[in-house]
Amino acid sequence: MTVIDIRNIFSDRHIELVDVNPSTIYYAEEKNEEGHNNLFLLEYNRKTRKERLVTNYSLEDPTFIEHIFAFEKTLLLILENGSNSLWMIEIDKKSGGELNRRKIVCTGAFKECMALDSEHLLICMAPDEENAEVFEKYKEITGCDCLCYLYNVKTNQKYFVKAPLIARLGCDNIKLINLKGTRYLLLLDPFADESIKESYYREQRWINADIRDNIWLCKAEDIEKDIESGSEAITKKCIASADIKALVRYMGTEGGKVFFRAKEFRSGVEKICSYDIAAEALAVEATLELPKDGTIYLIEEKPFKTFSVKNGKTKTHIHGIINSEADFDFDNSLGSFMTCIESRYAITSKAVFSEQEQKEHLYYYIYDAQLDKYENYECGCRVKGDTLVLY
Repeated sequence: MTVIDIRNIFSDRHIELVDVNPSTIYYAEEKNEEGHNNLFLLEYNRKTRKERLVTNYSLEDPTFIEHIFAFEKTLLLILENGSNSLWMIEIDKKSGGELNRRKIVCTGAFKECMALDSEHLLICMAPDEENAEVFEKYKEITGCDCLCYLYNVKTNQKYFVKAPLIARLGCDNIKLINLKGTRYLLLLDPFADESIKESYYREQRWINADIRDNIWLCKAEDIEKDIESGSEAITKKCIASADIKALVRYMGTEGGKVFFRAKEFRSGVEKICSYDIAAEALAVEATLELPKDGTIYLIEEKPFKTFSVKNGKTKTHIHGIINSEADFDFDNSLGSFMTCIESRYAITSKAVFSEQEQKEHLYYYIYDAQLDKYENYECGCRVKGDTLVLY
């Protein structure tokens, strides 16, 4: 495990981590100076342990919310205030110079966005008062509450997404995978919440509709070409599906595999399955026993790990099921289990309310199962792979 402790850099500062990689960490800090809101984008060099200002902006509109996406050479900064327009600024990581600055105007009110890569931005818009009738007609035709655009950063072209599946799923149900230089998108297409779908199963004799969960896999390049060509259909492959009798739910990715949970309602049996993208092969990785004796299952999405967590009266037992060999106890006084690094270090969190200060303090613990020792910190904490950042 690598621990990066940069709390001294961020003493009394509120920052948002943007990108953690082997050599550098990028983060954003917003300050109010003399009545003006300023946004600073900064870099921390892990070797020299020095901070560098990449660039900064004065936010003239105090209602602006920033969305920042990091890539190998660039940062994409999106500024929006929930209206029909947003600012897109492409920034060179090394020089801090602007490569592009564009105002993008869409129909509706900004809802969310995500960068599919350094050149393509997916923008989702929700109904607003001015376009209420347009959205009503759009929903009648497509069944979608929101509409989407694909914006090409390099060409400054904006494409209306005609594929109803993309508009229906939105950004939250699209996951990005980079496998040996090829970019993939996972489209998570569940029918409804688990409890709702199971209730439909119980009453299935009254239901004729095709009630189904799907997980689709597609190459990002193919999707982008389909959207830019104006196609309503997109090039995709179904890698997991379940009708009214069962469900499938995405869990995470690791080593070129997509992991998902499958449950049969009749028997209650749950399994963790995987799909190997390169081999195009499905496999059952583990069968989950029905929760008992306070046992719960905890999932870490990326890189994917699965743990069983059993809470006893004084101890919590951690057992790695997939991609972890953890098998140890820690004292309940260390708080709630978050994840385990290298099958040895348990990361936990605990909120403590101070009566004197009348506020809550959040502590993070690192428990070393081999040495039976722990350290605790009151700060921000982020885990990426086998790296833990304290800030």
